[in-house]
Amino acid sequence: MRSRSQLEPTLLPARTATRSLQTESQPPQDDTPFRKALKDAAKQQKRQRGAASSSLKILNKGRDARLEKWELTVGIEVHAELNTARKLFSSAATSISEAPNTHVSLFDVAFPGSQPHFQEETLIPALRAAIAFNCQIQHKSSFDRKHYFYQDQPAGYQITQYYEPFATDGKLFLHPHDFPPGAAPQTCPIEIGIKQIQMEQDTAKTIQQPPSTHLLDFNRVSHPLIEIITLPQIHDPMVAAVVVRKIQTILKSINACTAGMELGGLRADVNVSVRERNGKQSDANKSYHGVTGLGQRTEIKNLASVKAVEDAIVAERDRQIDILQSGGSIEGETRGWTLGSKTTKRLRGKEGEIDYRYMPDPDIPPVIIGEVNNIPPYNWLGISANQNRTSSTTSRTPCPNSPTAASTSSSATTASQPKMPSPFYPLTTATAWTT
Repeated sequence: MRSRSQLEPTLLPARTATRSLQTESQPPQDDTPFRKALKDAAKQQKRQRGAASSSLKILNKGRDARLEKWELTVGIEVHAELNTARKLFSSAATSISEAPNTHVSLFDVAFPGSQPHFQEETLIPALRAAIAFNCQIQHKSSFDRKHYFYQDQPAGYQITQYYEPFATDGKLFLHPHDFPPGAAPQTCPIEIGIKQIQMEQDTAKTIQQPPSTHLLDFNRVSHPLIEIITLPQIHDPMVAAVVVRKIQTILKSINACTAGMELGGLRADVNVSVRERNGKQSDANKSYHGVTGLGQRTEIKNLASVKAVEDAIVAERDRQIDILQSGGSIEGETRGWTLGSKTTKRLRGKEGEIDYRYMPDPDIPPVIIGEVNNIPPYNWLGISANQNRTSSTTSRTPCPNSPTAASTSSSATTASQPKMPSPFYPLTTATAWTT
């Protein structure tokens, strides 16, 4: 039997009925006046609108109403100094800040009877760059002579790879994080094709002393370079600037180049053309490596910063649109750009176009590269230089240019993957020799 006290209902303490307005943010727990809370909320909304407006300004930078009718097309050529101990065709040491003319061989100054000797170790950072950009490594490549006469080229020609470059058909991927905050195009990720990467020698450094004195430093002659040539698939100045910056970032991350644009280790040339979007432009009949319907292009040489790349493209685009809208035609010419100016300046036109008279170099045998095509590029470029070359199952990060780089974890490698040699050890990366 239960007692009477157990049968009586338990009395709960009385609660005061209250109502509160449900909002997105919790009501303040302190005694902040309601008027001040409204002011703070208004300020926060104003800051959010300002951030959105800034992002919109970045997206619309350099745009005007004429771009609804005219389409910009840009191709880029990037020249980067390779990080090597020796020069490309001599045993002289490479140098950046050494005393002038202290690292010069007889071949560097075109001494009669001197011969080029290809330094095989210079190929290793070039191969790292080619694989980082998803290129096809060519089994056979060769060097050619590019003839022109100028004071910084004592031989009267530059040695480059015109007919048979060592790497072709690459790709560069741009992800939203490569752009300034809020400025990434809606089409991201963007894929930019790379036509080829070729090796070539650098020229002497010219130091001008006004009014008419030119001093030459031959330390830089025959310093190994790579030239990265993109396809004309860029249609926005900001995208072009991001392409150059990402190329520089990748080359630095794989230790392929000596310095960035800020120290002169990397330079860019841009080819700019415009065409009507409706296809009515009569002279938009140019083509380049499978890309057709292009307008007449002009080339802007030796741009030394990412900002210069973007500003020069905007200035040249506007100049070409002005000419075409006034009924004129674009001349194929080489133009220059000075930082801070509003327009490009003419350097030489078609009548002054140089006939380089390319020919295979008879003194340099072809270069044969083996085994590189069997190495997947995404798995082993992330190995650091201080890791053991025999380690095959250590954690690796994907190539920064991989289409999966933004979503793949750095610890995704498992023991079941095939053994991959490190690119930082030339003896295990590729077999390269001359015949």
